Amino acid sequence: MLNIYLFDMDAVLLHPGGYRAALIATVNHFSRGLGLGDLAPTYDEIETFEAAGITSEWDSAPISIAAISLAHSRPDYLSLVERVSAEWRRGECPAEAAYRVLFPSPSPRGRGRGDEGEGGIFGANGDWHTAILLHSRDIRRSPVLNVFQQFTLGDAFESTYGLPRTIDAHSTLLKHDRPALSRPVPPQSAIYTARPSKPPRDMPPRIGYAPEAELGAQLVGLSHLPIIGFGSFQWLAETIGGHAELYLKPSPVHGLAAIGAALGGPESESLRAAEAAMRAEWLPPLKDLRGAKGRVTVFEDSASSIKGVREAVGLLGSNWECVGVGISSGGPKRDALAKVADRVYPSLNDALDRELNA
Repeated sequence: MLNIYLFDMDAVLLHPGGYRAALIATVNHFSRGLGLGDLAPTYDEIETFEAAGITSEWDSAPISIAAISLAHSRPDYLSLVERVSAEWRRGECPAEAAYRVLFPSPSPRGRGRGDEGEGGIFGANGDWHTAILLHSRDIRRSPVLNVFQQFTLGDAFESTYGLPRTIDAHSTLLKHDRPALSRPVPPQSAIYTARPSKPPRDMPPRIGYAPEAELGAQLVGLSHLPIIGFGSFQWLAETIGGHAELYLKPSPVHGLAAIGAALGGPESESLRAAEAAMRAEWLPPLKDLRGAKGRVTVFEDSASSIKGVREAVGLLGSNWECVGVGISSGGPKRDALAKVADRVYPSLNDALDRELNA
């Protein structure tokens, strides 16, 4: 039997202080610019976003800022998350669902505060709501993403994107992230993460690919593992078409690509094969798995991502099984994981001790 292991990064391999620090700093940057002081979500409120499957700060930051700008006060984050989660459709970013929640009419009722003219906190674009919610992944159109990435990358921002820095900030990832792993990982493992990353390792480097997943892998001593991150799907979308966000977990494409890479397939071939599998076309390195027998164990802090890997494993055939291992010490995230995971542990070290020695 083949045994494959997939590891999420933030809140699994790493204690993700860097992204939370960047989220808080970004929201406060804009709420201060609106003259409202610090209105960023608390850690518990951030976990509410994550428990609902809104795991990327590229969504939670613009959602929070749009709600603050409209209300000109601190939003009820729990209610906001519930409304966005209920509206969120498969195949779209949560920020797109937030656009419909916050701007239900074709012409949004009322402009947010601070967007008027060159000096506005959102810049000169009067369609700030469109820029930050419908183009949340476009570094050149979204002022929120631009600021968030400056906090995240620090000095590396200019070399990554070819854009000037507008704020003076050190990388929150380097300052606040801490390893959550002190055990070796088994063979046939891969990192699968929503973090921005470089293109596939067997492809040339490109501008606009932030090496955030690679920084995390280096921090936990796993730079040797294949990494399937957001940059992997940027490359795939640029190569064959489509939208990178639609390939990202909880899409089964993400899980399938990570499975192929964990088995030693070139990352670019694993990505192509994962996309093709969704059209019932089986290419190496996934092709040979259809007749094999195996188990995929996924270590995750997101219930929706465990569901995505289960769907991916189901496509390989009835000889395959998926073991979902949740990582959470408590709170709403653990409650959500308990509904879908086979087992939930407070840390990855605990999970490895139990799962690998069972």
